Amino acid sequence: METIKRLYENIGTGNSKDVLDAVMNNDCKYIIQHLHNGGNLDYIDDRGESYLHKAARNDHFEIVDLLIRYGLDVNKKNNFHDTPLHFAVQFNNLSIVDRLIFMGANVNCQNKKKITPLHLASKGGKIEIINLLIANQAKISANDENGVKPIHYATMSGKEEIIRILLNNGASLNDFDNRKNTVLHYACRAGDDNLVQFIVRYLSITDIRNIYGESALHIACQYCQKETVELLIKNGYDPELKNNNHQTPLEVALKANVKENSDYLKDYIISREYKKIFKSEEVYHAALTGDYQYLIQKVNELNVNDFNTYGRSLLYYAILSESLQVVEFLVNKGANIHVVDEYKHSALLIAMYTENEKIIEFILKNGANVNEIFYNRSFLYRSVIRDNYEITKLLIDYNADLTYIDNKFRTVFSYALEYASDDIIELLVEKGANML
Repeated sequence: METIKRLYENIGTGNSKDVLDAVMNNDCKYIIQHLHNGGNLDYIDDRGESYLHKAARNDHFEIVDLLIRYGLDVNKKNNFHDTPLHFAVQFNNLSIVDRLIFMGANVNCQNKKKITPLHLASKGGKIEIINLLIANQAKISANDENGVKPIHYATMSGKEEIIRILLNNGASLNDFDNRKNTVLHYACRAGDDNLVQFIVRYLSITDIRNIYGESALHIACQYCQKETVELLIKNGYDPELKNNNHQTPLEVALKANVKENSDYLKDYIISREYKKIFKSEEVYHAALTGDYQYLIQKVNELNVNDFNTYGRSLLYYAILSESLQVVEFLVNKGANIHVVDEYKHSALLIAMYTENEKIIEFILKNGANVNEIFYNRSFLYRSVIRDNYEITKLLIDYNADLTYIDNKFRTVFSYALEYASDDIIELLVEKGANML
């Protein structure tokens, strides 16, 4: 205690009106005097917050270090289960974040909404804090209560560099939340045209729809500029695709009264380019919308594996439609399940993004490689990270490799311990997974 006293007895004036005032104003001298006179630091307010919660909001290293050295719990949760680290990150206090972590703060603690410090850092936009959290094993793919990951929060920050950092540490632009909104959905909803351009440049899977049937184009028509709508269409987003309310992107723009976008779409769907690309390739739109009756009239063994202007096959779009009937029809006609686009993605990879168990099982039955690796991720890894028991079991039943070690020298089981339910962990143990 003498060491603590020598370090901090001259920090502050000692004239604070009470301990809370001293904590908020970095008055270490007052705290030391208070304790010397028989006082204590046993304080919890009506929000369940300790003095350390209060101190973590301010960028005063000395008072935070003093409180920790006097025994305040770095992992104390308030009524909302926020820890001091949540607050230090939220208020962008790098030195406080560093000290809390050094003194044992849990970097993966979740509050009642399951938000971790990395979620907050990704949205807050301070790169040094993000790097610090990741260096201390923060979970890149942690889900909040809505399945929203740090990379989705990063999209709210509007900073490309943050997204790059998360991608370099294992996040994916195709990661989606519980409503199946991808990173691109988030960027479009934020109306961040520059970020949309950045994401589209690196995105290889398009026309993924959320649970409301909305593609990124539907959302961009409401919130983004005309140039972004044009960019999405040029990258293959279907302007005739309807959401669950049977609205095309044009109808969405009209309803939202975004005249610039509705005028552009009106002109586009009567343009020569539209007729050349979309109208001349209507069979791909039929696959995307699951129009079985149209397809049985137009598709045969000779054209079933043709790619469209955007380098994608009919099976690619059929999987995104989530119509098992159409997928079965195309495969029975000879559709190639091993390569469905110009990036050489497999049908199973696209199906994993939709999490449609019946389509995944059908593709596996028809000879898909269950152990194929895309972007350093196995299919089993993907299902475990998503905490999807049914698909995890299905993949294991089709001999998914339980011993695979990824480029970070980690096993599927190690990821299950971080992200998956007890049921998945028990399943992996039962089936003989590599438990390193």
